[in-house]
Amino acid sequence: MPSWLITGSNRGIGYGLVKNLLKKENTFVIATARNPNAPSLTELAAKYPDTLKVVEMDIISQESVDKAVEIVTPLLPNGLDYLVNNAGKNPQPNTKFEDLDLDLFAEEIAFNTTAPLRVSRAFLPLIKKSELKRIIFISSVLASSNITFMMANQFNAYSVAKAALNMLAHKWAATLKYEGVTTAAVHPGWTQTELGEGINEWMAKYAGHVRHFTPEESADNVIKVSEALTLDKTGAFWHADGTNLPW
Repeated sequence: MPSWLITGSNRGIGYGLVKNLLKKENTFVIATARNPNAPSLTELAAKYPDTLKVVEMDIISQESVDKAVEIVTPLLPNGLDYLVNNAGKNPQPNTKFEDLDLDLFAEEIAFNTTAPLRVSRAFLPLIKKSELKRIIFISSVLASSNITFMMANQFNAYSVAKAALNMLAHKWAATLKYEGVTTAAVHPGWTQTELGEGINEWMAKYAGHVRHFTPEESADNVIKVSEALTLDKTGAFWHADGTNLPW
């Protein structure tokens, strides 16, 4: 039975991932969130008591992450097959670099890059113990230098943070490969979430042809890419459609 752990599971793509995975047979899902009592998760937990475990975890707190590992470890005697670092933050979506609040920027870098490293390190022993051994970092096409250059002043801070996350996935892969662990940075597609709303106006004006996915559709994209990963292509940057993106 494949096992998945999702961060930021109470809404958006994270919630979509949990919902979609629970529809699959013989799949065990651990949904983590700062608020494990969110109505969305409580409802799912009641519906899937045998295949879903909701666990409190604040990814910016080492103490909280360590406690989550303690809770999860007995539930995963065969290890953790998929860790999906999904939780993200975008507090200054359309702010120019000249006007960025640098304290908020530092928080965003920490949340989008340092925190996924914290979580992945903590769960790494469980990942190494599993059969599939996969670490997924939810990134964005905006982290690609080719795309970001064209989209001036759109998600400036977020693009930098996700580009740093991409380097984490790519650089760490070089050593994790020798332990059988596959990493990937995945762009789930432009998604109808609160985090992505700041770019709606620009997209409507300049990229009206780009599909705007629901959270469930983006979650399905992530699942398909994650399940198709192979160790020989570890550390790659994946588009929602299963193709590779330029760095």
